[in-house]
Amino acid sequence: MKKFFDYKAWILDFDGTLFYQLPLRISMAAWLVLYYMPHPHRWKELFMLREYRRLRENLLAADSADFYQRQLEILSQRYNMSVQEILDVVQMWMIEKPKIFIKTFQRKKLIAAIKSAKLRGVTIVIYSDNPVAEKIKALDFVPEYAFWSDDDLIKCMKPNPAGLKNIIGLLKLNREEILYIGDRDDRDGACAKNAGVDYCDVKKFVKILEGDSNK
Repeated sequence: MKKFFDYKAWILDFDGTLFYQLPLRISMAAWLVLYYMPHPHRWKELFMLREYRRLRENLLAADSADFYQRQLEILSQRYNMSVQEILDVVQMWMIEKPKIFIKTFQRKKLIAAIKSAKLRGVTIVIYSDNPVAEKIKALDFVPEYAFWSDDDLIKCMKPNPAGLKNIIGLLKLNREEILYIGDRDDRDGACAKNAGVDYCDVKKFVKILEGDSNK
């Protein structure tokens, strides 16, 4: 792998990569408990949120045929909620509320490196399995592109490389000119490998930055 700033584009995962996932999840879990504890008639929303995440992680990850819409339909049937009700709860707890903590728990050295890379002409792309456009606003940079699994250009979940290959085609760059940065070898790493681009785990990336061995 060549030096980070020699690549012409960085493609970055979002959740767990641009911010520390564990403290954010702990903070959100505490907020959920405090919010729902006085409202037992709405506890099914908690179970629905857990099932929403489980479906994306385990059941629908390898399925590229309108999996998001089918995910909503499955949840609607299981929890006797309308699709719009599900979307409202997901929007609140998985998009709007986390923005408060994303900025607090962001990987500051990585964000600084991204800003430096942009100044050097590196194209920055965010590629997530989850809705990302609103959450990006909590960070102090604007990527050139941002995609998630349900976008028309993607229509699959990692480690399926189809979406990443389409992003590469959009960038009009050779694969060796692109670096993928993520936090999960089984998803991000496998996706990069399947698409033929270099991959670096975010922890290793930050460690190299801290040692100044790549400058």
